[in-house]
Amino acid sequence: MKFSWVKKRKEVCIALLIAAAGNSIGILTVLSQGTGKSAQYLERPEYGEGSRQQELEAEIQGETNTIQILVPERSYTEKETQEYLRQAEEYLETYFTEKGTDWRGIREDLDFPQEVSDSPVQLSWSTDHPDILDWQGKLGDKIPETGKTVKIECLLTLSGEERRWEKEAQVFPRLLTDAEQLQQKIQEEADKNSEDTGKVLQLPQTIDGKAIYYKEPDSQSGWMICLMSTVLGLGIFPLTKEKEKQKEAEKKQEMKRDYPDILDRLVLFLRAGLNIRKSMEKLAADYLKMKQTYSMKERYAYEEIVRTCREMDHGVYEAEAYERMGKRCSLPEYKVLSVLLVQNLKRGSQNLLDLLEREAASASEERKRQARIRGEEASTKLLLPMILQLMVVLVILIVPASLNFF
Repeated sequence: MKFSWVKKRKEVCIALLIAAAGNSIGILTVLSQGTGKSAQYLERPEYGEGSRQQELEAEIQGETNTIQILVPERSYTEKETQEYLRQAEEYLETYFTEKGTDWRGIREDLDFPQEVSDSPVQLSWSTDHPDILDWQGKLGDKIPETGKTVKIECLLTLSGEERRWEKEAQVFPRLLTDAEQLQQKIQEEADKNSEDTGKVLQLPQTIDGKAIYYKEPDSQSGWMICLMSTVLGLGIFPLTKEKEKQKEAEKKQEMKRDYPDILDRLVLFLRAGLNIRKSMEKLAADYLKMKQTYSMKERYAYEEIVRTCREMDHGVYEAEAYERMGKRCSLPEYKVLSVLLVQNLKRGSQNLLDLLEREAASASEERKRQARIRGEEASTKLLLPMILQLMVVLVILIVPASLNFF
């Protein structure tokens, strides 16, 4: 039996993908485990990273033992420590100079750096008046108008060595906008006029001798509801149209699936000696009986046959009824069937049975082809979830191996 690469290409791609992924994991695992070469030294972690445990295999006279060695973090010499501290002091001076900080008049929050660029020095900030200026550089709420002198201190530490960087700053109340000044005055008057134990906060009726009126801002939720309801309402139209298209497509697919069965049953009835009209009536009667007995849902193709039989019962010519059925179905298959039935009435039924048998065979082959297409579509839809699951498994396996390796 000849192997078809075209039919098996999907399976081949999946197999190659799994093999490549497995080999990648294996290579990373081998690299992360090392080559087992002899170790004469162990690299220390950088300052601030903390100590780590290193597993080694120690061999003495042919006997191998697994041991754990504690590798302390790196420490700096006295000269390196002093140099880093000096650079940190220079960094702070440069930092505030570039910020344009005026220590004689601080009226806004200060941005204290929490680390020195490319330096292991640790910084710790404090002030002697945290209610005026706290360790984060935030201004307090009760700063006197005349200002307050605050001593700012930064403790620089490295390898047990310490240095203090100090500055004196004259801190004034922050500059307020007109709205912020009004808010502050109203808050102060309200706190003054109300008791702490009271249930309500009395708002002042005048500010600086001017009457003031209050109202809660209008809620925007009503307008938002109106806007959202309008958008949702308008969204119904494209949604309804899309549903109608989907329903129409499902209807056509169902009619295509029923077409071979209808032809087979027509051929069976014709062989039994019934004419075309009796065969159509028999199809309609059997469908209605099955529908009533088993509460079967409507089948669009059979419903059209029932409608065609009722039209003929109400006086519509048989040929015209078949033509109407072909137009209503709007599918090439049913148009072909209506043409065959009309030609049978005009030219006689000599070759009708042979024509219907050939049409039935062709319809059966088409149904098999459509079934294969639907099967391939289903397998294609399942391919994406399978790839996503494979990626999740690869991440679970590769990430720990990569972390261990690096």
